[in-house]
Amino acid sequence: MLKSEKQKNVVLSIAGSDPSGGAGIQADLKTFQSLGVHGLTAITCVTSQVPGKVLDIEPVSANSLRSQLDILFSEYQVSAIKTGLLYSSELIEVVLSSLDNNKIEVPLIVDPVMSSTSGTQLLNSTALTLYMKNLIPRSTLHTPNLPEAATLLGIEIESIESPIDCANLLYEKFSTPVLLKGGHFKSANATDFLVDESGAEQFSKTFSNRMPAHGTGCTYSASICACLGSGLNLHDSILKSKEYITRSIDQSVELVSGQFTLSHEINGSNLSI
Repeated sequence: MLKSEKQKNVVLSIAGSDPSGGAGIQADLKTFQSLGVHGLTAITCVTSQVPGKVLDIEPVSANSLRSQLDILFSEYQVSAIKTGLLYSSELIEVVLSSLDNNKIEVPLIVDPVMSSTSGTQLLNSTALTLYMKNLIPRSTLHTPNLPEAATLLGIEIESIESPIDCANLLYEKFSTPVLLKGGHFKSANATDFLVDESGAEQFSKTFSNRMPAHGTGCTYSASICACLGSGLNLHDSILKSKEYITRSIDQSVELVSGQFTLSHEINGSNLSI
């Protein structure tokens, strides 16, 4: 039986807008819809981008972001939150204060977006400090890729030999569960590494040849958010989301030459929560 809108779990993405529809809040909303939850968004930035290219980033004002969050928290019972592109320390502070002021105590997924796939920097050093000191430690899960993990640890990528050791270092540093995404590691499989209070666990799928794909990190974290917001535990949320992102990549389409855009119309099985 289909859930009515009032019966649906409500989740929130705090992230940037991507006019190409492949990443950011657009990808998050598509993921939420596909997984059967109602998605809310609070926009942090308006970007001018397409797969493989970012021309401009225009952050919203602190007042605008605060107003978006306050009205959403006042009217909706949000069951989980994810953050994506937060851009500046000012906007990160707004997110933190809004969570505190509205007494929000729900799963928080932090996707530490620092640069685009094409290499454009999306987070300055001041914002990074606040990210590490205040945002990641309060998260339910943070989901860095290899370059982001190296930045968070203050080390060079080339010095990372073991992904599981890297994930353990992140857990020790922030004392909160981490899912280190394995897409940048040279391997036959795309293996992600979860470290939490229970220890370490791997989630693995065969690498897809439909790469580079735009919006994979956004979609993956949005799926985990949707699953946690629907009552699944962390392990099951990641397991289901690994299947979702794998199918999204496998069924992606090449709308821009040499760049794949994820599909959210997943064929082959019912992945709704």
